[in-house]
Amino acid sequence: MTAPRTVAFVHLDLADGGAQRQTLLLARHLDPARYRARIVCLRGEGQLVPVARAAGVPVQALGRLRRPWDAAAPLVLARELRRAGAHVVHVARYSRAVPYAALAARLARVPLLVVHDHALYGDLPRARRLADAQLLRDARYVAVAEAVRRSLLAAGIAPARVAVVAPGIELDRVAAGRAERGRAALGLPDAALLVLVPARLHAMKRHVDLLAALPRVLAAFPGVRVVCAGDGPLRERLVALADAAGLSSAVLFVGQRDDVPDLLAAATLVVLPSRVEGLPAALIEAAAAGRPVVATAVGGVPELVVDGQTGWLVPPDDPPALAAALVAALRDPEARARMGAAARRRAAEHHAIQGAAVRLQAAWDRWLGEVCDGC
Repeated sequence: MTAPRTVAFVHLDLADGGAQRQTLLLARHLDPARYRARIVCLRGEGQLVPVARAAGVPVQALGRLRRPWDAAAPLVLARELRRAGAHVVHVARYSRAVPYAALAARLARVPLLVVHDHALYGDLPRARRLADAQLLRDARYVAVAEAVRRSLLAAGIAPARVAVVAPGIELDRVAAGRAERGRAALGLPDAALLVLVPARLHAMKRHVDLLAALPRVLAAFPGVRVVCAGDGPLRERLVALADAAGLSSAVLFVGQRDDVPDLLAAATLVVLPSRVEGLPAALIEAAAAGRPVVATAVGGVPELVVDGQTGWLVPPDDPPALAAALVAALRDPEARARMGAAARRRAAEHHAIQGAAVRLQAAWDRWLGEVCDGC
């Protein structure tokens, strides 16, 4: 029997982010007879390292990138890739790890470099696109949505070098959430209308637009509570903005959580007002929990949220439209129930992690067959 191939997932660190969580889920659901996963962190370890190791996924932290450009990092990473006998290097496009991973894969003569694209190609800065055109000239691409695939093709990437693998989630874990636990953890009564924002506190998630929309929502529903579950570089600024606008009693910043299924079960509605997205796992989890969403129609979001069927879509950077959609959703419990049920059915059909892992391995198989003989 042929030995399994080794896939090295390269990250800056294993912090608690969407790309890192998706890596862990995929690594745990690979067919061990075909692929074995290891995670290489260029900097330090991160909060998810104990989770990875408990799941039997090896993690190696290299302790690099202590300066803006670490010229030795590709050499150190290449040495680790050779030691691991890597057949595939897999890296998320938006990570700063991309140039290091690309150079190291070339130095170590790893047969296959795969870039996981979580957002539209055009959303990358122009300088980054120009650099990637050289660094990634031999790469293959995993697009999280059809919209992302189309953006890669428009940039001149050959169709055979792109595969669509929508993010997957553990449906059973989300289904295990309990509303009473979620509301008790937040200190909210059962009757409170709870709008959940499961997103990193980052500029591209546009929490500022939600804060701008909230006064109109509160005018219609004074008891609404907005729960921002996530952390990030904008936390202090967003807390200050909420305080300055007199919204501090209505907005809870609860940081990174390990009880998201319970929070989803407790939520009346989920909102994601992002300016840039691919196909966000947060909305897939909301769908699996049977929660309708209000989201911006960016990237692959319209492939997940069907406007009027599983949620409400609004333009990005438009607080009045966001406010109107939130008010409409909160006013119509029957629509919320109908859309939530439809969302749950779609999630079960299209977004189980087992299916995502099968599709990803099929893409690796095909591409390895193209680039090497007998590896």
